Amino acid sequence: MVLFVLLWAAIFTIVGMIIGTQNGNTLVDVSILIWTFRDLPLTLVLIETFAIGIFFTILVAIIDEFRLKNRIWRSQNEIKALKKELSTLRNIPLQDTMIEKNEEKEKPQEEKTVKQKESK
Repeated sequence: MVLFVLLWAAIFTIVGMIIGTQNGNTLVDVSILIWTFRDLPLTLVLIETFAIGIFFTILVAIIDEFRLKNRIWRSQNEIKALKKELSTLRNIPLQDTMIEKNEEKEKPQEEKTVKQKESK
């Protein structure tokens, strides 16, 4: 992916250099909101526009990086909590659960015998 981005950056840089050298004597007027700049070289306008684009791209990439790091951090905390819960569930003694199951099975049988004795 990095190689792909570098390739495109190199292509755009070469195209920009070609356009800049062929139009070096061309003067343009630039209007930005309420400001108007007259008789600026086209090469200067292209370089400044390219620099502003790089700045905003880096700014968006940094914000996205922080957002992704935050998501990774939250996911790692959730994984730790789930691993802790899993280890506590794995460490529950097996005998206690079997005794509880046996007691639950015995209760209905005792109730049946008590009801049978009462009916006699």
